This record gives sequence, C-alpha cells and structure tokens, in this order.
Amino acid sequence: MKIGRTLCAFLVFAVMVAAGPAWSLCGDPTGDGYVRATDALAALTLAVTGGYDGRADVAAADGRVTATDALKILYGAVRGVIPECALAEQRAFVTLAACDFITGGLASVDLASRSVIRWRAGGLAADSVIRRAAGRLFAIGRFGADTIAEIDPQTLDTIWECSVGPGTNPHDFVLVAPDKAYVSRYDSALLAVVDPSVGPSCSGFLRATVDLSSLADADGFPEMDQMALVGSRLFVALQRLDRNDFFRPAANGALAVVDTTTDELAGVVELAIDNPFAETKGLTVDPDTGMLYAGGPGRLFTDLGDGGIEVVDPQTMASRGVIVSGSDLGGDLVDFALAGSGRVLAIVTDAAFAASVVDVDLATRSVTRVLMHSDTLIADVELSERGELWVSDRNCSRPGLRAFSIADGSELTSDPIYPGLTPFSLLLGD
Repeated sequence: MKIGRTLCAFLVFAVMVAAGPAWSLCGDPTGDGYVRATDALAALTLAVTGGYDGRADVAAADGRVTATDALKILYGAVRGVIPECALAEQRAFVTLAACDFITGGLASVDLASRSVIRWRAGGLAADSVIRRAAGRLFAIGRFGADTIAEIDPQTLDTIWECSVGPGTNPHDFVLVAPDKAYVSRYDSALLAVVDPSVGPSCSGFLRATVDLSSLADADGFPEMDQMALVGSRLFVALQRLDRNDFFRPAANGALAVVDTTTDELAGVVELAIDNPFAETKGLTVDPDTGMLYAGGPGRLFTDLGDGGIEVVDPQTMASRGVIVSGSDLGGDLVDFALAGSGRVLAIVTDAAFAASVVDVDLATRSVTRVLMHSDTLIADVELSERGELWVSDRNCSRPGLRAFSIADGSELTSDPIYPGLTPFSLLLGD
C-alpha cells in the first residue's frame, strides 16, 4: 500500500514537471500558431462534446469551453486580435547582466501592466539563466559561477546555492522529482545528477553522473547544452565543437538520450544541423504533436545558409528533418520561440552580428515580417500566451524589455522597460 501511494505521488509529480504547453497561444486550440476560423470551429466542437482546452477558454476563463468562447475566437480571427485565455501567464522573470558583464541580478515583471514588480542586483552571477519547475524557481550560474540556486519567486531572494563542480559551466537544469534533477555541464563530459532537496547545506547535492564522452568529438567534450524531459527519457543537445579550432563545429549536432530510471545512456539522435544551441529555456516540445525542436546557427558568421530548426520524434528517437534553414531565415538562428506547429518567432543575425527579430511561417519556410532590427545584441525572445513577443534588448545606450503583438507586428512598449540592469534572459510564467 505504501509503495502504491509513493508511486502515485511520483506520477503526479512527473506530470507537473514533464514538458508542458509552453508557447501555447490563446485562441489557437488547433495549435498552428495562428488564430483562425478553424480555431473557432475547434472551440465549438469542444463546447458540444464537453471537452476542454485552456487555449479555447477565452470568454470567462471559467474552466469551461462554450459557444461564447467559439464566437470570441471567431471575432479575433476576423479582426486579427489574439484573445485572453485561462492559461495566460501573469509574470516574467528576467536575469540581469550589466553591460560590462560583471554585475548580475534578477527582476520580475507584470505582463499585463508591463511594469517591474521588483528587482535585485548582485544576487546572481552575470551569466545566469533561470528555470521554473513544479512551482519552484531555479537559477543556473553558468561560466565562472558553476552553481545551481533556488530562488524565492516572490522576494527573489536566494534560498540555497550549490556547486556542480568547479569549471564545469552548467547550461541547463531539468527537475524530474523533488530530490532529483539533471544538470548539463558544458565544460565536462559528465552529465550531473543532483538532489535539489538537500537545502543550504549542499550535503549530497551531487548524486551521480552520466558519462557522455562516447558522443564527444576528438577534444573529448560533447558541449552538452539544452535539455527536455519526455516521459522517462531525457534529451540532451550536444554541440560537438572543436575547442582547438575556435569552437567551430567538429561534427553534426546530436541529442543524447538518457534513461532517467537507470541514469544510463539509452541512445543518440544524430542531427542534420551543426551547433544546436539556439534556445535558452531547454529544448522545445510541441504540446500538440509531442515533437522536439532543436535549432542552431550552424557555422556562425561564415555560413549564413546552414543551421536552422530540426524536428525530432522523441518516441522513435529519429529526426524528421530540417523544417526551416538559415537560407530560409536569411542568417544565423540564435534563438526562437515556438508559436505553434506552423509558426516561430526568431532572432536571426547577419555576418556582422546585427540582429533581427522575425516572424516565420513554417508551412512556406519564409519570413513574413521583421518585428525589429538592431546593430547590437538581442539576447532573448519569449512568447506569451497572450500573443505578445517579449524581447531582451541589450542595446547599452537604451537597454530594456520590449513587447510586440504577433497579431499585427506592432510594438506594445513605447519605451523599453528597464528592469534595474541590462536584461539578459527571460522566463515567462507564474
């Protein structure tokens, strides 16, 4: 009986931390990234059958889908408006890094009012990114910090901070149970298994490692980066760069597959693209199709036509091919947010590293709109369920967060929102 209760609790927790509907768009129950008449029809079908999809709950956000929701979606489709819905998040968390990259920090932003709730300088290393899992907020202190920290999402105070090994340069964190998480370590061939329940003592924090050296190139480092949990399989992006040749790709990219029940390497998915690093919130999982999306620039600066976004089937552990290339995008892909199976918003750079934020239709493999252009660094883009694309603009003469409507491409911020220091990475969610 005790085993049954334990298993039940674990399964509930697994549902909480498994890949969820990130980048779902209000009013888009068909999941293609656009609000169309077909979405109204899908909502009406849900209303008739008694089904539920948070993306279709737009009228009252009351936990039901009714004919009124379908009518509101149809109105949005006709007028080119993305409606509010039950699943829309309320806050953004922003890691901060001064323009000299010495001082770091963290801020929280109210998405509805587009205003800073609070910010703290100095609490995080400048090269930090954040993750949200099971109601908890974690900070990954990357190059030079080599730590994982838990942050109070209300006060932004650090609850605990533990090392993952000096010089290991952690890049991603995936929670699989209250006492178990995985940390990809860029400057190591060993994937770390950690216990985030140990608290401030950090005693026993590093539980085990998974050796990925067999998948590395000749320099011995696979350059493990972003991850995603699908069922009991952990997918880990490998860049496989040559450290003896200015970190140029030594081979094609790959996804290592780790069995989280045994902590053993279970396989590898060889990718067509090189250098898959174009995400800052883990590998993207499409909530409707279950497919994984891996993206990257390929060879930076020297070949603007390679790289792109590749789709992987996590069940068969096989690539389904590149769905949009650097040639289609017009440059090097450095970050993207999935709006649905038919649409992404992306940061694309040219040979001089000037950046553009573009709206991409995957069906036609074409850029449909340029939302902004900058000769300086655009660090991150994230899409809210409200259909607002949030951009971390590191233009040091006028830094801040900018928001754009993906319905018509208009900028919603008259001036960049300054969160206390220059913004670095974004995470949307309560």
